[in-house]
Amino acid sequence: MDKQQRQECRVKSVFSYMRESWRFFDLDNPVIDKIIFVLILAVIFGGYLFARPYIENAFLYYEQINVSLLEQLESKNFDFSAINIETARKFLESMLYVIAIYAAIKAVSYIFATYYGAFYYYSLTRPDTTWNQRTVLFLKKLIKIIIFNILFYGIFALGVSLIFVLTLLISLFIPVIILILPLLPILILAIDTLFIFKNLLIIEFDTGIFKNFKVSLDITRECKKRVIFNGLWLHFLGLILETLAIDVQHPVLALFIVAFFEAMILLIFQRLTALMFIDAASVERKDKMLEKI
Repeated sequence: MDKQQRQECRVKSVFSYMRESWRFFDLDNPVIDKIIFVLILAVIFGGYLFARPYIENAFLYYEQINVSLLEQLESKNFDFSAINIETARKFLESMLYVIAIYAAIKAVSYIFATYYGAFYYYSLTRPDTTWNQRTVLFLKKLIKIIIFNILFYGIFALGVSLIFVLTLLISLFIPVIILILPLLPILILAIDTLFIFKNLLIIEFDTGIFKNFKVSLDITRECKKRVIFNGLWLHFLGLILETLAIDVQHPVLALFIVAFFEAMILLIFQRLTALMFIDAASVERKDKMLEKI
């Protein structure tokens, strides 16, 4: 990537990529996309089923603690020592289990989705390679991808925590600041989206772990708004699709619907990322599909 490429926004509107990105079931190897989709769906759905009893327990213990606090407020005799320690311990224990299971779901499904994204990217830029060759190429970069993502999301989580704490502290003196908190998730997603090409930079250019932080921002420098809009659009679409499960009476079926749409959005997001990266980094497409577009 030369200086001229970094200064010019080559990323198109999300609508220009919509036709190709939505075809998550259409890889040049028709077996791989189905296997990856089923694996991601199994991880998400199975994880949600496994976490369900812990979530129910956490809500149960939370309600008990909440009732105790409300009774103290009504009697105007507020005392934390009156809270049942065993109930509080079980609540924290259940929440830790939920967080651990959710983190495992995200990590495993993320690796599968990244493999799908790399496979799709190679199908566009190196269509003559076999699935074995693409898998080997991906596995060679996997350790670096994992290390970078651990560092990236570790620093990211620390930064978000500091912002959250600072916002709460400032709100003690300026109460209106508390209104910013509902916007924090959108800000988090926007910042995360600015690093949308972090994995493909390693896959294509084998950038160093620490250098990748800078390069990931440099490649989106002139088209931040478009990249953020393109990325957030799919996040919001996923939320809208998952609301379809709200009216489903059967809880297991509702979880399956949510998991299905999450898996689908994950793969669409990977395709969208690959297509945007090809434009942003001026990588030549060599697939046959290009001739049909």
